Amino acid sequence: MNIYSITMEAVLASLLLIAIAYCWRLDGKLKALRTGNTRMLEAAKELQSAVVHAENAVNGLRRSADAVGKELQAKIDEARAMAAQPLIREPMLVDRDMPRNSARDYGREPARDVSRDPGRDPGRDSARDSGRGNSDFALRRRSTV
Repeated sequence: MNIYSITMEAVLASLLLIAIAYCWRLDGKLKALRTGNTRMLEAAKELQSAVVHAENAVNGLRRSADAVGKELQAKIDEARAMAAQPLIREPMLVDRDMPRNSARDYGREPARDVSRDPGRDPGRDSARDSGRGNSDFALRRRSTV
């Protein structure tokens, strides 16, 4: 055999060893890429699951907000209806025959009869009392029933 053929076979053998080493290294990188791809697919599935869960939560919140909004609107409508009704003044029942001591027992002074008060000037007192309100009357709303 000739020296050229031995050299050529040595070069070819070394190139073959380099190709084998390169393939081995490439196989390791492809395995890492496949595992990374599997992890990426798992992450994508987990993300999709989280998105579905979030959509369900948002839909639940939307339904809850709609229900609360309807309930609030009903209360607002009811309050507006009550505000539109006029107030009715009803005289409070005062027992004028009740002794003075029993009225104090209940923690209040007996109501004085202003129509029988001789020292009262109706023109002067009515202007002064109009801003305070009369304690003999209670304000009530007319019932809607």
